[in-house]
Amino acid sequence: MMDSSVSKYIMSQTFLQILTDMNDGISDPQLKGKIPVKLLHDSPYLDHKLDLYLQSNPNARPRDILVYLQSIESDARALLKSIRIPQDLTSSNSMETIIGREKELQLLDIYLNRRYKNNVILIGEPGVGKTSLILYYFKSHHLPLISVSAAEMLSGTKYRGEFEKRMQHVLETAQKEGSTIFFDEIHTLIHAGASEGGISAANLLKPIITRGDIKVVGATTPEEATTLYADGAFERRFSFLKLKEPDMQTLRLIALNFVKESGENQCFPSLLFEEIVAFLDEKFPNRHYPDKLIDFIDFYLAANKQANFTLHEATVLFAESQI
Repeated sequence: MMDSSVSKYIMSQTFLQILTDMNDGISDPQLKGKIPVKLLHDSPYLDHKLDLYLQSNPNARPRDILVYLQSIESDARALLKSIRIPQDLTSSNSMETIIGREKELQLLDIYLNRRYKNNVILIGEPGVGKTSLILYYFKSHHLPLISVSAAEMLSGTKYRGEFEKRMQHVLETAQKEGSTIFFDEIHTLIHAGASEGGISAANLLKPIITRGDIKVVGATTPEEATTLYADGAFERRFSFLKLKEPDMQTLRLIALNFVKESGENQCFPSLLFEEIVAFLDEKFPNRHYPDKLIDFIDFYLAANKQANFTLHEATVLFAESQI
């Protein structure tokens, strides 16, 4: 824990000065050399957000500050999220439970350990659990992973070469640490960066993953995957793993497990599960399981606890509040 004098000192600095201290190992030796300060710019917005955060959290550790900055929507977010925080600085050891995906986890493990084409893209509709599966695999195997959003990488890049510098930093970090890079919505890489007159992210990646310098995993939808197929040279470097919606038996187990982990000790009979599924199928046919099931059960448990809502009352309010 920082003492109050350190907290007051930090609050007088800009976010860039604070990150520079982290990179120099002043505030925490384990973060030394891990912050891409040369690629970051002054940001009054982040200065203001960080000042408010430190006022509310005067004893925040460097890790806490870094995690907070990574959570803010900003031009710097993609670079900040490329920073892998040492595990012994991480406050939570909890891991999301994955139910009914044993076959997919086994296939992912096989693909990632192939000699060739050991880069993997998960294809599935929004909400089927692509990102959760990837994060679970890497966390359960204690493997380093850098999560990157191409959209965030592009944010704020006005001049030719800025995107390439950001991407190169991520690639160099992954190579140095032996990390795998995870690109959510990986289809956006096909043209990302090229519109600014530079080299597309896909073309930056091709030679690197061909040499096996790093591994890449990604996630996309069946509709967006057609963009990947259009670039044969990029597509040939990947193995593809399709993720479908869980069956009803698996969904029931997911629901029971979520209720159990919520700590609410709710009674959850079969009839209640069937009513919820019927409601979701009728009102939200375009959303997918298990995301929409977890979303509603989480809402219902909170509504029941805070306002003693019945299931029917919760379904009415939930349906009215959704976009």
